[in-house]
Amino acid sequence: MGIPIFTHNDIEINYIMKGKGKPLVLVHGFGTKYQGWNFQISYFEKRMKVIALDNRGVGKSSRPNYHYTMDMFVEDIKALLDQLNIHDKIHLCGISLGGMIVQNFVLKYPEITKTLILCATSAFYDPGPLFKSFELIKEWNLEERVEAILPFTHSRAFIRKLKNDQKLFDSLKADTIFITPTKDSTHFQDYMNQANAMSTHDTREFLNNIRIPTLILGASKDRLIPFPHQEFLHEKILNSKLEILKGCGHAFPIEMPEKVNELMW
Repeated sequence: MGIPIFTHNDIEINYIMKGKGKPLVLVHGFGTKYQGWNFQISYFEKRMKVIALDNRGVGKSSRPNYHYTMDMFVEDIKALLDQLNIHDKIHLCGISLGGMIVQNFVLKYPEITKTLILCATSAFYDPGPLFKSFELIKEWNLEERVEAILPFTHSRAFIRKLKNDQKLFDSLKADTIFITPTKDSTHFQDYMNQANAMSTHDTREFLNNIRIPTLILGASKDRLIPFPHQEFLHEKILNSKLEILKGCGHAFPIEMPEKVNELMW
């Protein structure tokens, strides 16, 4: 296990490192902490060195109150790898906003990335609707927020399952995007600062520069970043494979962890 927090450019980055072997770096999405990868961490740590982090603006990482950019997130990851003395080429995986971050990472640092996994993400995303939505719900109570957000992050079938699994439901509220009243919960300004980074993301003209083996995962019931976005990525990234998970929502590493883990390796 590495040092849980390190600092670069006055930014503290919280991370975990588990297991031994080739490095697998997991980058999570909008407003969410690294625990969203828990099912993948526990699976892959048995045969890989798994590194997951809280992006700036969430969890126990720093939350400077200014607009973030994709390059800031990219450099946070690069600084973490340097801190950990990772010299092997990395296997890099990101979901949603994290998928946007890792696209930018591999375009900037292709020489240190061996494979790429893009989950529920896009080459371009307009954050305008997000700004409007969070302006609307920021005054709502927790239960109202949960009821509003769940249909966008999970399939109806999984939501029904949650109602019979209080432990899983509580863990999702604590570890994902429900703005729960914990000491490291994600606040409105953090969401807005992260959302701004999406406005600096547009890889459409550069995807053909990604030459490493790339797995692209989407979900048939994803309402946030529907699967045509992943089809576009597949069309433009030459050495890519596309898999669409049937009946699953945006947060499919949580909904279908066994299937996702099997597809990843």
